[in-house]
Amino acid sequence: MPFINDRLNEIKQQQMDEQLSRMEREDFLSDGIGAGSDGVDLEAIRSRLLQRIVGQNAAVEAVTRSVAVGRAGVGDRDRPLANVLLLGPTGVGKTELVRQLAASLRTGPDDLSRIDMSSLSQEHYMASLTGAPPGYAGSKESFSLFDRSKIGGDPYMPGIALFDEVEKAHRSVHRAMLQVMDHGLLKLANGQETINFRNAYVFMTSNLGSAELMERSRSRVRRTLTKAAERAGISETPLYQRLWGDDSVVVRKALEGFFEPEFINRIDEVVVFNPLTDQHAVAVADLEIRDLMRRCASRGIDLKVEPQVAVFVSAQGYDQAYGGRSIKRLVREQVATPVARAALSARGVSGQKIQVSASLDGGEVVALPRVSEPVDDLEI
Repeated sequence: MPFINDRLNEIKQQQMDEQLSRMEREDFLSDGIGAGSDGVDLEAIRSRLLQRIVGQNAAVEAVTRSVAVGRAGVGDRDRPLANVLLLGPTGVGKTELVRQLAASLRTGPDDLSRIDMSSLSQEHYMASLTGAPPGYAGSKESFSLFDRSKIGGDPYMPGIALFDEVEKAHRSVHRAMLQVMDHGLLKLANGQETINFRNAYVFMTSNLGSAELMERSRSRVRRTLTKAAERAGISETPLYQRLWGDDSVVVRKALEGFFEPEFINRIDEVVVFNPLTDQHAVAVADLEIRDLMRRCASRGIDLKVEPQVAVFVSAQGYDQAYGGRSIKRLVREQVATPVARAALSARGVSGQKIQVSASLDGGEVVALPRVSEPVDDLEI
C-alpha cells in the first residue's frame, strides 16, 4: 500500500524536523544568543518605538518587556514568545507599533504575517485559517492565510503574527486561536500539517470600548474640565479620572464583556492605548511630513518644510475620535497637494532635480518650486 508508506515516511520526516528545530533552538538559547548577543539591542528598539509611536510610552514599555522575555528565552517554550492584546481607540498607533517592531526585529515594517480579522466575520471563514477539512475542495493543498515564512522565523529572527481588529472575527475563529495562544501550534483541518508559532510574537489589536471613550471625550463635562485645567495650568487627567474613573477600566470591562474567559486567560499582557491629545497631534503631523519628505526624495524631489507647518496642519481640524489618521488626511490635503502641484509644474528637462519649499503664507501652505543643478544619477 504505497499511500500508507508515503504517509508514514512524511510523518517520520516531520517528527525529525520538529526535533531538529527544537534542538537548534535550545542550542541557540544556551549559547546566550537569545539574550541579546545576536545584535538585538533592546534599548535601541525601545528608542525607535518611542520615536515612531507618539504618546504611548506605556504601550512601548509593555512591548519591549515582551521582546526581552522572548529574546532571553525565559518564557514557556511550548507557547508563543508572547501573546499581547493591544486595546484602544482607532488611529492611536496599535497596528503601527507592531509594524515598527517588525522593522526592528525583522527586515521591514511589512515583514510580518498580518490577518485582517474583519474579513473573517462569518463562521465558515474559519477555513481560511485552519484550511479546508477532509472531503472538501482544497483540503489536500493545506491552504491557510498565515505566511509561514514570517511566523516560523529562525534562531536569529523571530516571527511576528498580527491579528488586526480581532473582535470583528466570528467567535469560532476566536476558538481556533486558542490552540495557537496556549500551545503555539495550529493544526490544520486535514490533520496532516501544523503551523508552529513557538518562535513568534503574537499580537492582537482591538477597538473594544473606543465608542464609550469617544462619547466621553466629546462630552460637555470633558470640555469644561479641559478648559478649566488649561486656565489653571494643570492637567485635567486627575480631575477627569476622579469624576469618571480611568479610561483603561472602561476598556477592560468591554474586553471582559466581549471575549470568553478562556480566551482572555491565554493573553500574556493587555496593553491599553491612550487617546492622542492636541500636543501629540503636532508630533504626529511632524512624522507624517517627514514621511512625505522621504517619499519625495525617492522621486527626485528635494522637499523642505518649515517647522510651523506641522503646528498649522494639526490645528486645522484634528479630531481626537479619529486619532492619527485624521492628521494623515490633513497632511495629504494641506501639504502633499500643493507640493505635488509645484513639483509637476517644475518638471521639464530630464536630469534635473526638483527642489520644493513649503511654508505658510496667508493662512495656508504654499509650495514653491526651484530647479537645481543637473545631476547624473536621478531615480524617478
